Amino acid sequence: MRLRNYTDNDFLRLQSLLKKCGIYGEIYDTEESLRKKIKHDPESIIVAEEGGKIIGCVFIIYDPWSSFIYRLGVLPKYRRKGLGTKLMEEAERILKERGTNPITLFVREDNGEVIDFYKKRGWKLGDKIFDMEK
Repeated sequence: MRLRNYTDNDFLRLQSLLKKCGIYGEIYDTEESLRKKIKHDPESIIVAEEGGKIIGCVFIIYDPWSSFIYRLGVLPKYRRKGLGTKLMEEAERILKERGTNPITLFVREDNGEVIDFYKKRGWKLGDKIFDMEK
């Protein structure tokens, strides 16, 4: 297993992973929007790959004022083996090296498994963020 940055050639495999993890967003996770995201910041999507298969991912948004981590996903077969921790450590490392202020996590309220994972890593639940449905 290795961690690396997402490339345009990964789109279909990443889309499949996001759907299997229940975190795919039809509006946000289009091929074009992900292409724009990595053109703006090539390190903003980290994927875990094993044998040519994308088995995990995490997205970041860097802003010196406050940065964000979201779309942490690991295929069910690979969970509870430290992969989520490795992805989070890499995302946190990149943001800290860039000198960000506080880092905020985006996670759906109904995603209890990942909320528990974040709490075990020392993250605290803060204010709720509201999303506008289109």
